[in-house]
Amino acid sequence: MTDRRRDHVDETGALCARHAPLSQDALYQLAMVGSRASAFHHDCASKLQGLVMALDELTELTEHGDPNVLRAVETAIEASRELNALLNVNRALTRPAARSPIELRELVARGAERVGVVVHGVLPDAAVGVSVAPMTHAVALAIDVAAGTGRGRSLAVSAEVVERGVELALHSSPLQAPTAGDMLAIVGFVVERDGGRMWCSSAGTRLMLRLPPA
Repeated sequence: MTDRRRDHVDETGALCARHAPLSQDALYQLAMVGSRASAFHHDCASKLQGLVMALDELTELTEHGDPNVLRAVETAIEASRELNALLNVNRALTRPAARSPIELRELVARGAERVGVVVHGVLPDAAVGVSVAPMTHAVALAIDVAAGTGRGRSLAVSAEVVERGVELALHSSPLQAPTAGDMLAIVGFVVERDGGRMWCSSAGTRLMLRLPPA
């Protein structure tokens, strides 16, 4: 695979100078491991740790008849439910993709919630026709990259209905994660598979996604 096919471009068609290219090692990991979505693996580890700690606490409290046992049980149950939900999301990404309509606002909201980013801006009343589970994952990664690093992240978004669908603009933060290039490789693959396109503005201020109409 050539460098040009691994990388993404700006609106002029030139290779994007803002994000690092996907390395051969990273490409190998993508093929062997899957999405490399660090947030997913971190959340799984966190929920597992919470479940184990809750169960340990439950064991100790049961021995002494402590009334706080109920709280420990509830914590364990909630952690297991959250972990199960994460696993179900990941499992959905491995199923054959089938395109279906979804409102752009809902797609952006789902993606933003997945990566803990608050989005603001006016989006048009428009639906897109995409493979919902993979595209939600892709939009989440795009929002994650555009929002940059740090706590309490927020992101300005806008969109325009065009002849070939909807163009979603994510107004990028100057603070970029080291894995931004890897994550955008996934975004570009998913978007292009559904007949859309991804590109960066040459000034590095926006990440653009063109999504096909419903």
